[in-house]
Amino acid sequence: MMMKRHNHVFMSMALICDALCVAGAWLLCYGARFRLFSYVEATPPPISQFVLLLPYVILCNLLALSLVGGYRADRNQSLVAETALAIKGAVVGWLALLAVFYFESSTPYSRKLLAVYLLASPLALILSRILLRSVYHGLRARGVGVRRVAIIGAGRLGQAVCDRIRQEPWLGLRVEYFIDDEETQRHTAVRGIPVLSGRAEFLKVLTERPVDTVFLAVAARRADCVDGMLRELTKLPITVNVVPDVRRASILNVGVGELGDLPVIHLRDTAIQGWNALAKRVFDIAGALLLLLILGIPMLIVAVAIKLTSSGPVLFRQERMGLGGRPFNILKFRSMRADAEEGTGPVFAHENDPRRTRLGVFLRRTSFDELPQLINVLRGDMSLIGPRPERPFFVQQFSRELPAYMLRHNVKAGITGWAQVNGLRGQTSIRKRLQYDLYYINNWSLAFDVAILLLTPFSGVMHKHAH
Repeated sequence: MMMKRHNHVFMSMALICDALCVAGAWLLCYGARFRLFSYVEATPPPISQFVLLLPYVILCNLLALSLVGGYRADRNQSLVAETALAIKGAVVGWLALLAVFYFESSTPYSRKLLAVYLLASPLALILSRILLRSVYHGLRARGVGVRRVAIIGAGRLGQAVCDRIRQEPWLGLRVEYFIDDEETQRHTAVRGIPVLSGRAEFLKVLTERPVDTVFLAVAARRADCVDGMLRELTKLPITVNVVPDVRRASILNVGVGELGDLPVIHLRDTAIQGWNALAKRVFDIAGALLLLLILGIPMLIVAVAIKLTSSGPVLFRQERMGLGGRPFNILKFRSMRADAEEGTGPVFAHENDPRRTRLGVFLRRTSFDELPQLINVLRGDMSLIGPRPERPFFVQQFSRELPAYMLRHNVKAGITGWAQVNGLRGQTSIRKRLQYDLYYINNWSLAFDVAILLLTPFSGVMHKHAH
């Protein structure tokens, strides 16, 4: 809650500053268009007409900035990154404003003024970010709004809390000291911050060296003492934050929510939910239809070639495990004999595999055999981008060796993925592939999907391990 309150303050300041700078840019553009660069004999339209358009201008820009991530909680960004976001938001906002004026034909506006505004709005938003940084950092440097912090626990978890506080200066927190009996036997300071003994008498330490906020960051093996500490902390008028030791158990993103009036910790949350899931689904459908339109004729030629060069069906159906561990039938162009696994059972394809047809060697080497999975995408079984689906037989085998393997099924399987564009295909390390898949799930964004899709023709198609 404390983080949210600080974030709300910062976001309110950012919104106000952005709105003022955008409004100023709009009015300056009016002056530039109709006062500085207008013909002497021309009668400029009254400024009141353009003042009335300010709500549209401000709203389009603020919504666009929000859409591109300009109001995220994490303020630990370089000025270059903030500038890029400001430019992106300004361009999206300008396009939105253009659409509003187009559909609202009764709204008076000037095309030349809009052209000038396209140059001015990014500069206004960059100026807003520079001003906001200067004001906020200036206030923090003078100690305005800075809250003093003590961290109980100087181990791995406590140090992670300290590092995070330092990475988020906009929170206005300053770590004064750690309290940890064990660490004082080895260190007098951790991360350059003093470590004080006295966990058994931590109230005395907090009274003698008062702070505003306490972070209770105790390792899971000492969790039995947390209840007692919380009871003791009620005797002091300070804010208390408990940091649960769940990082080793979670693997995926950790989130905090509520169930009625009960706080709930989400250990295995993903970003692909709600509007994000809808956006990804729209992206999948649009992308699959476009690729089918582009590759339809080559796919038809491949289908005819398969029928003419070997006996058996054109398409190969095989059970794979998808979202939530549910099975589905994946579609591929058949690249092996129809009875390929009759005597062997489920096995991976290998180099010089005799089960492949002559055409199948080419299809597997170029990944052309995977193209029918675009139909799986349209049916909703798969996504364009995601961890590659495996057969239930191999999933059971891998999950015994790597318990976290099942976490891949928290998202839809994909035709291509982060592991594939990094060369992890075929008989490569399952452990390494899992690391890349989990990285993708933890860091998912629509932009990440687009980047993987663009990299696939160069890194994820032709590969030495594609047998």
